[in-house]
Amino acid sequence: MFYSLKRATLWNIAGYVYLLIASFISTPVLVHSLGISEFSRYSLILASTIFVSAINLGLPQAVVRALAVEHKFSKARQTIWASSSLLFILTGILAGIIAVALVYPLHLDISLLIIIFGISLTNNLVSHYLTLPQAEGHFGYFNLKTFIIGTGNTLFAALLAYLGYDILAILTMQLFTYWFTLLPLAYFSLKYFPNPRAGKASVSVIKSLTSFGLKNWGGKLIGQVQSQYAKYLLVAVSPITLSAYVIAQGLVQKLAGGVVQLATAIYPASARVGLDKSFHKLYHRLQFGLLVLGLLGVATYYLLGLPFLTWWLHSTELVALVDAAMRVLVWYFVLLLLTPLPSTILDGVGRPGLGSLFAFVTTFIEISLAIYLYPNFGLMAPVYAALIAISITTPVLLYTTDKIMLKSII
Repeated sequence: MFYSLKRATLWNIAGYVYLLIASFISTPVLVHSLGISEFSRYSLILASTIFVSAINLGLPQAVVRALAVEHKFSKARQTIWASSSLLFILTGILAGIIAVALVYPLHLDISLLIIIFGISLTNNLVSHYLTLPQAEGHFGYFNLKTFIIGTGNTLFAALLAYLGYDILAILTMQLFTYWFTLLPLAYFSLKYFPNPRAGKASVSVIKSLTSFGLKNWGGKLIGQVQSQYAKYLLVAVSPITLSAYVIAQGLVQKLAGGVVQLATAIYPASARVGLDKSFHKLYHRLQFGLLVLGLLGVATYYLLGLPFLTWWLHSTELVALVDAAMRVLVWYFVLLLLTPLPSTILDGVGRPGLGSLFAFVTTFIEISLAIYLYPNFGLMAPVYAALIAISITTPVLLYTTDKIMLKSII
């Protein structure tokens, strides 16, 4: 298996930085070109397609792990690939149906519903083909989704909105970028599976992938529920409140996204070669560095956050709401930075169920608190709830992961 942690991390960070810059450029353009009302509707459509992307039974992690372990070309590897293909197609169809059901109350045209179904299905196909370059450590190919689809969702979307095109045109363009991403990924797969039809799906392999995936899937699905529920909760308040939350949450998630890219780069190594003392020390150094980075982020926001938002968004009312949320969410950001690496380590050592358990507990606490606080706090209800929930569960996650790592050291 071709794998370099340094190269993988650099590729993932490069993709992350590019997408971060593209998002910063495109967000204010989308807000002002679409208008607050249409932007909030567009945000709900995106929230639905993002949510259903988690309806994959945990297959991406399961397939990456299986391909990393069975890293030499063999009949068994062909069977894994064929079984994975079938599973991703079926879950993609299911995701498309659910996405359409979620956006149906928005009274969209049939053409929009067809596009939303297509995006959800094609996203699953892209996820299938991404498992191979991730397992092989070819993170240039793995980041094609970031560079092509990410550009479509940010810069191209902003350009179309600026030129006066509607949501249908924007989503149609985004569907095209998904299909365009599939082409080089399918070409890459031919290097490892030159005759894709030679492999046949196996019931036993399907059961194995699904069994591992389901343990991991709970956490991923719950994570998407945690990420998207507040948008549906706040839609009843006002379009500007929903827009403010989408922007604030997006800032935090994008700033924390670099850590997710690092965790993604580490996963194949932890799955294939296991853990040792040097890996354990590296983990602690990385976590300490992330803590320092998070605290620097808090200080930076309190010094420069409001002037930046004023310059960036050009809307006094919107800036005030985003700033109120961000002053709490920056502390959430500190703890959020510390969670991707432990979750990845647990997946790599074959304990995905623990990661899912922590995700479930965190989300349960957060949503329960948000619903309780919502009548009195409105926009700030999910913000306060997120900080309280992650403050309770993150220390336990860190302690548990460290204990498991010590037991798993080889």
